[in-house]
Amino acid sequence: MDYDVEKAKEELGSERFKAALTLVITAAATIANMYGWQADVDTWVNVALSVLNGIMIIWTWWFNQNVTLAAVRGQHVLDKIKEEDKSKRKAA
Repeated sequence: MDYDVEKAKEELGSERFKAALTLVITAAATIANMYGWQADVDTWVNVALSVLNGIMIIWTWWFNQNVTLAAVRGQHVLDKIKEEDKSKRKAA
C-alpha cells in the first residue's frame, strides 16, 4: 500500500484547524454560559465551519475563473505548456 505523506499532512492540518475552532467556540460558549446565555457548542461549530466552507468555495471559484483578458491569455499559454509536457512524456 502506497502512503501519501502530503495528503496525510493536509488531512492533519484540517483536523487541527477543526480542533482549534472547536476549542475557541467551546471557550466562548463557556464564558457565555457563565453570564447566563445559553450556547450550544456543536451548533456553533457547525455554523462556523459551514460559513468558512462557503467562503472557501467562493474564494476557490473566483481564483479559478478567467475573468480578465490577461487571465484568458495566460490560460492559453498554460494549456500549451501542458500539451507539450504530455507530448514529451508520451515520447519518453
